[in-house]
Amino acid sequence: MMTMKKKILALAVSGGLAAAPVGAMAAPEIYGLIDIGIEHYSDSDGVGGDIFQGLNSVAGNSDDRDFALSNGLQSRLGVRGSEELDVADLTASYNMEFSVDVLNEDGGTASGDLGTRLGWVALGSDWGKVKVGSQWQALYEFGGWNTHRTDVHGYGSYYYTTGNLSNSQAFGFRQDSAISYEYGSAWGHSDPFAAQVTLGVGEGSATQNNTDEDTVQNEEGITSLQAAFQYSIDKRISFNAVYATEFNTYDSTIGYQDGNGDPVAPSTLNQEPSLYNVGARWSVTDALELAANYTMVDLDNAADDKVDSIAVASFMDFGNGLSGHLGVSQASDDRNTVADLDLNVYGYIKQALSDRTDIRLELETADYDDSVDSNGAAVSGGTATVALVALQHNF
Repeated sequence: MMTMKKKILALAVSGGLAAAPVGAMAAPEIYGLIDIGIEHYSDSDGVGGDIFQGLNSVAGNSDDRDFALSNGLQSRLGVRGSEELDVADLTASYNMEFSVDVLNEDGGTASGDLGTRLGWVALGSDWGKVKVGSQWQALYEFGGWNTHRTDVHGYGSYYYTTGNLSNSQAFGFRQDSAISYEYGSAWGHSDPFAAQVTLGVGEGSATQNNTDEDTVQNEEGITSLQAAFQYSIDKRISFNAVYATEFNTYDSTIGYQDGNGDPVAPSTLNQEPSLYNVGARWSVTDALELAANYTMVDLDNAADDKVDSIAVASFMDFGNGLSGHLGVSQASDDRNTVADLDLNVYGYIKQALSDRTDIRLELETADYDDSVDSNGAAVSGGTATVALVALQHNF
């Protein structure tokens, strides 16, 4: 039995097709994938906050559990298409993509088994494309993709830095409620020059402390900015850079609290962290690519603290459908209450079984440094490790 959300999606697609004049638009492309794996997680020190084990497992995963099934890549269903307009050589395009919780049958009810990953509409021509809606961030397309391309695990140092941003900019993948202009594409080395500017709109809220009026909105309309560019040489070498920042204005005359009910100073909410990223990729041969990535976040706090990371990675095509990825990174935080990430090693080995189906092994380990904070208290380090074997089918 289809859930209510699936019925709505089916009606929307079929209704849209019925309403469109024949020949006015290309047929929509329905696509998706299903990805399920077995995951083992080891973290007796309790330090692996940047690994995100148990993503979309039915009851999570932990060091206490032997293993769990994982849908960490988010199995998904999408529809996309475009239409050439008879106005100024414009092309209209759209993409709606939904995550599907394939490990939770949910009793057949419509209680959240679909979630929006992408949802945008765009107009474009030779001058570029203007896109509105939920979309991929320039931060990943022009930055993180250099050195982090594993499907589920392998993002420890990337999360360590990008997790200091807020709202949907946090962790640096997709962004809600955004307007972007893009020229060219940064995926691969396909275009000699590519650029993107993205404005986040209307994000951010905070909870008041001990009042009946719970939620206070960020007063800014434009709440974030990302700007990125990439220059490619001979479709083999690419250099790129990304800048991201936030705009936060909250009433400083009232008190706030966090999700645990602890007080939060208005000055903390009004901080506007900025991120700077530079990177490069080199396709040494058709079977080997090398890459590097450096990221720094200015927290905009009273102590002028910074968080940074550096990563190097290789991507290999061994032939006969066998490919691999190996990366090494480290990260540090000026705040003495946060342990430095001394070593983050990650990668995968993947075997294609057909054009649509593959099986892979992912591994990641994160080693954190022991330290002492300004009050003389120990900041515990330790090591966390995750292994995942997964089967994926695309359609």
